[in-house]
Amino acid sequence: MGLLTYVVKKLLIGIPVIFGVTIILFYIMYMLPGDPIKLLLAGERVTPAKIEELRRAWGLDQPVYIQYFYWLSHVVRGDLGVSIVTKEPVTLLISQRLPYTLALMLISTLLSYAIGVLSGVLTALRRGTLVDSVVSITGIVGYSIPGFWFGLMLMLAFGRYLQILPISGYEGPHSLILPALSLALPSSAYVMRLTRAEMIEVLNEDYIRTAWAKGLNERRVLLVHALRNAMIPVVVMFFLDIPWLIGGAVVIETLFALPGMGRLLYVSIIRQDYAVVQGIVLIITVLTVVFNTLGDIVVAVLDPRVRVERGGGV
Repeated sequence: MGLLTYVVKKLLIGIPVIFGVTIILFYIMYMLPGDPIKLLLAGERVTPAKIEELRRAWGLDQPVYIQYFYWLSHVVRGDLGVSIVTKEPVTLLISQRLPYTLALMLISTLLSYAIGVLSGVLTALRRGTLVDSVVSITGIVGYSIPGFWFGLMLMLAFGRYLQILPISGYEGPHSLILPALSLALPSSAYVMRLTRAEMIEVLNEDYIRTAWAKGLNERRVLLVHALRNAMIPVVVMFFLDIPWLIGGAVVIETLFALPGMGRLLYVSIIRQDYAVVQGIVLIITVLTVVFNTLGDIVVAVLDPRVRVERGGGV
């Protein structure tokens, strides 16, 4: 019952956060220069009377708070507006590209955390050895290098010289290998450092020394007692990383010419297609709140003390 109360509380907190972000997002877009009706009708021969008629039909002649609720009423029905450039529904444009971005995010996230957690645990258990030094230095260097540089190097190695993987466009699932590596490698360095620090801290706790003193086998001490507690901050970071990988996907998808949502965001910003930008940013916001909430719930499952400390009951 304590966990259920905690979950409901987190969900109730997430709703007003999303609502508040929609207000900020709409107001920013409202303050941008330009008339959306004139931009939408660019290149067409229409009379001023027709423009005013469309403004009234879209509710753009109303005060800003009325416009906001008009826009929000359409959003909750899945209508994110119409692209100024292509004249297509924003929902359709995003739905066509979202699967590519979600696949890229999933692969790169799992890859970065697999590499990061394994290397972090290894360096923590071999602290002070040559392995620890080499992996730690490699991680620092990897974290300092931007993803697009990794992407360029991978394009040269596997596309230009070895010619075994595509470097532009989408030709199948294998087209995601290089973009996923470009996103995963810098991220895995941070995960490695976080896992190493948490693992070292946990291994120095009294309950770990007690477990050793009781004669428990090494696998049980490391996996059940140490790793489970060390993974709590890593799990939180895992859920927070998923939506924010879209930011990295903007660069990587543009570099590899993938037809994903990140590239759509980049192109829409260049073209000043504000309706598409607004829709994508809204989706990123909702994903951030949802995954943040999921992260809190998973942490509460792993560590019941979190529910008690944050008022969720026991």
